[in-house]
Amino acid sequence: MFWKLSYRSKPFPKIDLHVHTTASDGKLPPREVVRLAYEKGICYLAITDHDTVEGLQEAAEEASKYQPHLHFIPGIEFSTLFEAKEIHLLGYQINWTSRDFLTELTGLQEARKTRVQKMVDRLSQMGLPVRLQEVEQKAQGSSIGRPHIALVLKERGIVKSVDEGFKNYLTPGCPAFVPRFKLSPFAAIDLVRAAGGIPVLAHPGLECPTELIPKLIKHGLQGIEVYHPKNGPEQKAQFLELAAKHHLLITGGSDFHGHEEEDYADFGAMRVPLYTARFLKRRS
Repeated sequence: MFWKLSYRSKPFPKIDLHVHTTASDGKLPPREVVRLAYEKGICYLAITDHDTVEGLQEAAEEASKYQPHLHFIPGIEFSTLFEAKEIHLLGYQINWTSRDFLTELTGLQEARKTRVQKMVDRLSQMGLPVRLQEVEQKAQGSSIGRPHIALVLKERGIVKSVDEGFKNYLTPGCPAFVPRFKLSPFAAIDLVRAAGGIPVLAHPGLECPTELIPKLIKHGLQGIEVYHPKNGPEQKAQFLELAAKHHLLITGGSDFHGHEEEDYADFGAMRVPLYTARFLKRRS
């Protein structure tokens, strides 16, 4: 259904449906992210912080100042695990004040803190000067995670970039990597749908096994992030074909964090169909 409605729709260049703030691992507070989006001429913006909805209220309040030029879409990004691979699930137009939903998120936050502590311990055992207190300061009370550790590594001069921090220390097979709490992508789909939202597979070109996608669709996945900075041309074509076959919503976003220069160039620059943003906005 989604794809049939969208195939001949012209892409709208100023839509970003995958954006992070200081509520998780982004550099800018929600209010500043929204303001920047308005300044860049972005007309539809979704905040999708990791395992948290803490930044949504602030973002919604700020976005209300720029209507009707900027439309805000509340979202979240769940980090899940499937057969040792990290799979990310986006949820759009969730009921983010639901008590049951917030209870589930509290458990995920506790698991994040435990994981970060273990990774910091491993780095210390390697003789690298990283302390939990520094990582917590980077997180500023938000949804703590690996990017905050990578930021400390960069600040200490151990690595030159956040990406290098991940590649050298914080991804599977690296010395400081610790597997996350085993929330499955199927459970994440259930959480999003129980909260009245639309579950979408994030950046499928990174780690998601191709054979997993039909299983997720059968379980209730409704969309796929075709347009992402790390999806190459061949991958985009593959995911468009997949969306056509299974009538999935075609989404996209920059995965903006604000820590690197390229983040600002990508912000709002993904080729996202206008119908997608309008459909999500109508679901509010």
